Amino acid sequence: MKKLVLFLLLGSPTIYLLSQPNTEVYLMDLRRSTDGLVIEKLNNISSNEGYDNQPSFWSDGESVLYARNVEGQTEIARYYLGSGNTMIITNTFGGSEYSPTLMPDGRISSIRLDTTGLQLLYAYTFRGLDEVLVPELKIGYHAWINSDEIVAFVLGEPATMQIINTRSGKTRIVGKNIGRSLHKIPGSSSFSYVDKSAEQWLIKSMNPNTGKSVTLTPVIEGSEDYCWTPNEEIIMGAGSKLYIWKRGSEWIEFANLEAFDVTNITRLSISPEGKKLVVVSD
Repeated sequence: MKKLVLFLLLGSPTIYLLSQPNTEVYLMDLRRSTDGLVIEKLNNISSNEGYDNQPSFWSDGESVLYARNVEGQTEIARYYLGSGNTMIITNTFGGSEYSPTLMPDGRISSIRLDTTGLQLLYAYTFRGLDEVLVPELKIGYHAWINSDEIVAFVLGEPATMQIINTRSGKTRIVGKNIGRSLHKIPGSSSFSYVDKSAEQWLIKSMNPNTGKSVTLTPVIEGSEDYCWTPNEEIIMGAGSKLYIWKRGSEWIEFANLEAFDVTNITRLSISPEGKKLVVVSD
């Protein structure tokens, strides 16, 4: 039987309701065959009412971070693949955490939305410490591109894509009209993003040093979430289907999860060695 372990960081919770969809996090094995990628052993690892979303793997691939609904607010959860246990890391008074992401220094970065409307990027440790990383910008989504810098979707009029040095506080606007899926590209210093400035959305890469962008591929119509494999391929979902893309080719369907009642795939994350995949669906 799975266990839910509460690890309290920040005091007693305030219960409030968020207008979020009911979503679940699904874990599966990825195996490469002569015919391509094969999905095996699909398992719902959240099994929880409410909003469970935004998964990302720990660096060793043995656990998954995600935002989990706990009594009406959203906390950082860590699911351990070996034991099937889930640890609730935060218990924030008057606020919810989103997009938990492993930091290069071993802490967890997460966007906290307070009931007051304050929305900032924080760092958390397992010893009960939290720290504001970017004090003046309202960040919606982020990804670490090196030990000090993130690329972020920053809310505003208009919303912008910015590279932010969390140590020095320096910021650079490098784009606008982007999607929520930001990723460092494996084996590269560049990152990728979805350009929504035209009718056809495009996945592009950018060199953070030069600011030069290169178009990689159009997204699958109706989708914007994706992840990179260690082999520098991109996986996207659309409906119940999973697709893979690599340079010089088109999108190829490799799995249909309809038989598992996974019918609306959104966020995805792949383990560092490329053998596990997590997806989110309604």
